[in-house]
Amino acid sequence: MTIEGRAPAKLNLTLEVLGRRADGYHEVASVMYTLSLCDALTLELPPPERLDPARGEFHIVEASDSPPLRDAIPTDSRNLVWQAVARFVALTPSPSPAAWERGDARQHFWSAEASASAACGSSASALHIPLSRVGGEGDTGGEGNPSWHATLLKRIPSQAGLGGGSSDAACALRLLNQWAARYERALSDDALHTLASELGADVAFFLNGGCALATGKGERLQPLPTLPPFWWVLAKPYGAGVPTGWAYAQLGRGAHNPAVRAEHTERLVRLLPTIRTPHDLAPLLHNDFDAPILQAIPALAELRMLLEQGGALRVILCGSGAAQVALCESENHAKTLAKTLFRQNYWAVWVRNT
Repeated sequence: MTIEGRAPAKLNLTLEVLGRRADGYHEVASVMYTLSLCDALTLELPPPERLDPARGEFHIVEASDSPPLRDAIPTDSRNLVWQAVARFVALTPSPSPAAWERGDARQHFWSAEASASAACGSSASALHIPLSRVGGEGDTGGEGNPSWHATLLKRIPSQAGLGGGSSDAACALRLLNQWAARYERALSDDALHTLASELGADVAFFLNGGCALATGKGERLQPLPTLPPFWWVLAKPYGAGVPTGWAYAQLGRGAHNPAVRAEHTERLVRLLPTIRTPHDLAPLLHNDFDAPILQAIPALAELRMLLEQGGALRVILCGSGAAQVALCESENHAKTLAKTLFRQNYWAVWVRNT
């Protein structure tokens, strides 16, 4: 059967790094929100008895204005989507032959590229969005024809702090659970959340998206009230990327002290239900990575200046960077700012929170 879904980007309305934990991760506090910019993932899966996670085929399709993806995103078993398939199959129980037959009878097939384009075509406003296939076949991990296929329509740039890889993995888990339900072998919500957390700190958030408070290493989630739909500009230099490990090293955090409070995050959580306009939200945005990352990467500091000169109400890094997000007055303001940056050779899109 062929099944497809959307994988949204995220922004961190606040991001505070409170210290290094004994397990090597950092204790964080963040209010996270999904955005209308999204990837789309299509999986072609056989019945369970014929699914071999080691034998897959992975293609990436990118929007023509996106940063180059071929060298940045693996299309083999190093990819989180591939790992999600392998881990999911290892955890699911064996189905009955009767369930196989019922599942086989309900298979549907669509064009992978067409369905992916339809899923995300109106999710975000970008400039020049015709598509071109850039990814190759993944390592099938064995002899013979691939057992399963994945096609990823990629609009979220890598190493940008937008959570694209984690969101793609969460989308894969949701699709796999829909597939498994046809064969009476779906995972429980708790089991799916645990698996997502093991794949990555942000993967669990993307299972449900929306607005949430993330604590711990990012895996402890508390749903929060949603905001009105505000408009934002996401932007980054085409050649810029910020590896997560390097970014955390710039903070120089010591051991986590439980007495340290996440004051910016606590304030936003308390005031979230009262926010009605972008002007209400702007002074509450905060990211601990802002000062050290902009100081270390002059190109990001230059972009920050352009965003602020363009009238943004507030600008912060997305996660640990390299993308930045600018809160705008309106959709027209966001469109104008994004188009201006695009003409200056930046990757830029205007989006809304979802």
